[in-house]
Amino acid sequence: MNTLPRYLSNTFNIVKSKPNPIVVFGVGNYGSLTCRSSIGSRTIEYLLKGLNMKWMDFKECSTRIAYNQENHLLFIQPDTYLVKDNHEVLRRCIKLMPNIRADSFVALHYEHLYKLGVVDRVIGGRTSHNPGLTGLTSVFQTEQYHRVSMGVAHPVDDITFEHTLYSMSEVYADLQTPFLLNRFPDVQMDLVDKVVLPYACNEALIAISEIKQRNDLEAASSSKLSTFISPRLDAKSVLKM
Repeated sequence: MNTLPRYLSNTFNIVKSKPNPIVVFGVGNYGSLTCRSSIGSRTIEYLLKGLNMKWMDFKECSTRIAYNQENHLLFIQPDTYLVKDNHEVLRRCIKLMPNIRADSFVALHYEHLYKLGVVDRVIGGRTSHNPGLTGLTSVFQTEQYHRVSMGVAHPVDDITFEHTLYSMSEVYADLQTPFLLNRFPDVQMDLVDKVVLPYACNEALIAISEIKQRNDLEAASSSKLSTFISPRLDAKSVLKM
C-alpha cells in the first residue's frame, strides 16, 4: 500500500472501514470502448457521467476506480490486454479491500447469446460461456452475483453456412473472438448509445438499490444483536429449582 498514491490509499482505507461495499464492475477495456466486448465498460462510463463522478487512475492495477462514500458505492473500470483477464483486476482489488463480497457485486457485461438491444438483469446463472465472466466467477468461487447483460448479437446470426467438415461448435469458436474484439458499426453504435446504455444504467441502479436495501437491513439487524443484553441468572435460585 505504501507504493500507491495517497488518494488511492485513502480511498481503499475508507472502503475497508465499512462492511459490504457495493461494487459495480464494467467488464471490458476503457481503452477500446467502441468494441463489442467493452459494452460493459462503456455503460459504466455513461453511468458515472450521469452521477457526476470522476475516475481515479489506478495504473498499478490497469484500472480506474470511483467511490461514493455516502452510498458506500465503488466503481471499477478495468483495462487489461484481454477482457478475459479482467478478473486479475478484481482479484487485486479484493486483496486491497477484502470486505468485497459476491452478493454486493454488480457486473455490467456483454452477452453474445442475446440479440443487440436486449438488456437483462439477473442474479446468478450460467457464466462459463462468457470469457468476460468466467474469471470473475473463479475469483468469487460462485456465480451468485448481480449481472446486467447487454446483447451484442452473435456472428452466427449474420452469416450463411454451407455444409462443411467443420462442426457448429468449431465455427462458433472461430468466429466469437474476432467478432467481440471488433467495433460496433456506426449504425449499431448509435442504437447502443441512445437505447442500450440508458436502459442498462437504469437496471444497474435498480440492482444497486436492492443491494443497498438488503445491506441496510443486515446492518440494522446486527445493531440490534449488538445491543442485546442476556438475562442474568441467580445461581442460588437455579439450584433451588
